[in-house]
Amino acid sequence: MELSLWTYEGPPHVGAIRVAASMEGVHLLLHSPQGDTYADLLFTMIERHKRRPPVTYTTFQARDLGGDTANLVLRAAEDACRHHQPQLLLVGDSCTAELLQDQPGTLVGGGGLPVPVIALEMLAYSRKENWGASETFYHLVRRMAQEATGPDERTDRAPTCNLLGPTALGFRHRDDVKEVRLMLERLGISVNVVAPLGASPSDLARLGQADFNVVLYPEIAETAAAWLKRHFGQPYTRTVPIGVGATRDFVREVCELAGTDPE
Repeated sequence: MELSLWTYEGPPHVGAIRVAASMEGVHLLLHSPQGDTYADLLFTMIERHKRRPPVTYTTFQARDLGGDTANLVLRAAEDACRHHQPQLLLVGDSCTAELLQDQPGTLVGGGGLPVPVIALEMLAYSRKENWGASETFYHLVRRMAQEATGPDERTDRAPTCNLLGPTALGFRHRDDVKEVRLMLERLGISVNVVAPLGASPSDLARLGQADFNVVLYPEIAETAAAWLKRHFGQPYTRTVPIGVGATRDFVREVCELAGTDPE
């Protein structure tokens, strides 16, 4: 037998790290044992980031299990905020730490930290990496865009959209954003926010100002796009522009949402 294709989808907390590593001003506190910090290698060796991903690990050891791991979580959260000074803190646990049922998000959320805290439930034993990225992005969007205003009335301004779904460690995501942005600009459509790749929490608060959303990667962004549609009435694309035929369909769909002529 010849192996022609091999893919690997990691546990949900790797998806959460992908979203955190994509953004500016976001830090992830991961309750995890010593040894679950291998995710750093994905970004420094495969993604070739010049810095470690914005993650603080509690890295408890076997001897800590007889004590109070809750205090370990709280100390790690305080240290992360003091050292990294994030605009927003995500809190979750790795697949191994989930067995302890420490509920780190609840602990840190009530700890009086000076930044917003979003608790993540990763469901490591029933879900995988893409779901973890999708759930993390959804909670970020819901938290930051909740109080945002919708788009202005269109008179003579160009239609606007958001590009949703590109992340760190995504296959050619940065190239896709560049090409799709260029395509949209040629169609007379301006891009409001690209998220999560390169976005900050304040950028997410502007998502509601776009007329519609372009979902480049449904496995990551469709849940958030569906919430934006319910909350702001923003439609979103269903076609992914992979291949000539799908790209033609994508152009027609985008122009229909924007109210412009695809020709």
